[in-house]
Amino acid sequence: MKKIFSFLAAFAIATNVAASTGSDLLQRLEKLQAKGVMFGHQDDLVYGCSWKWDEGRSDVLETAGDYPAIMGFDLGGLELGWEKNLDGVPFDRMQKEIVAQHERGGIITISWHAYNPTNDENSWFQPAGNAVTSILPGGALQPKYDKWLDKVVAFLAACKDKEGNVVPVIFRPWHEMSGGWFWWGATACTSQEYRQLFQYTHKYMTEKGCDNIVWAFSPNLADKEDVEHYMQFYPGDEYVDLIGIDVYQFSADNKVYQDNLRRELDVVKAVGEKQKKLIALTETGYQNVPDPQWFTQTLLPVVKEYPISYVLLWRNAWDNPKENYVAAPGKPTVKDFKKFCKDKKVLMCKDIKKTR
Repeated sequence: MKKIFSFLAAFAIATNVAASTGSDLLQRLEKLQAKGVMFGHQDDLVYGCSWKWDEGRSDVLETAGDYPAIMGFDLGGLELGWEKNLDGVPFDRMQKEIVAQHERGGIITISWHAYNPTNDENSWFQPAGNAVTSILPGGALQPKYDKWLDKVVAFLAACKDKEGNVVPVIFRPWHEMSGGWFWWGATACTSQEYRQLFQYTHKYMTEKGCDNIVWAFSPNLADKEDVEHYMQFYPGDEYVDLIGIDVYQFSADNKVYQDNLRRELDVVKAVGEKQKKLIALTETGYQNVPDPQWFTQTLLPVVKEYPISYVLLWRNAWDNPKENYVAAPGKPTVKDFKKFCKDKKVLMCKDIKKTR
């Protein structure tokens, strides 16, 4: 992929990105949490189960009649100067859709599957040694990481609405750290090193003027979850605004998934109440959703039990049938998904438009 950013090349690193728009978004999220659970979908506007890159399309819109309240995007590849992210989404298109979602009244959440700084391999590559310590202050690759963060700051600063205001976003870096698959995960660094990574990322970007961020912390499903385990990697209240959990269904047994979800959300709720943080189901889903009533009979009953801000389902990948997590035209889940989205507890984009 080419290492060209037309919209970033012309944009200097911001020294004053926004005036507390992150705080404004956090207050809005608190108001919306009292109304219901926002529905979210990853990459919803850029591709779907049977299409890619068409403008104005959305699998959720074409099945449920409205856009998701929350749109998820990922910055993986931005740090390397690529023009497209790890899933082939052009960053200039992503910027356009972020602004469009904001202007229609929706909310944006951004993850970052950053490539390994030691060799520019993907997030799942773990070489010998510790990539995290190499990019922390004093590490050999700290200057490289600082440049990566400069690119993230510039990207976020370039996402402006028609009035020239920077779009506020939920930023969820270094997710699923309690698992062993990422170079920043539990098998690749210590919990102290992870906390230092999150803290340094927050401090650096804040000092660069990134005030348009709600910072999210989200571990993954654990074999035995409790508050102590969940807090093992927690970077501290001053660095986190919203906490969540990533839980997927991997078998045909819906009850196992529900039990896992309840166990994890019990912990997240307890931590949220103690630390006074909003909570969310930051990633979830069931590959290709083989159960035609999964949304209303499996997911919704659990979601309704908890005061979560939003639930984000993963992407509908046009090039990978397994990576289809939301209903799409022609899928057996369409009827059930429509019913799910119309539930009074579920908030879509039109439902949150007036809550600013």
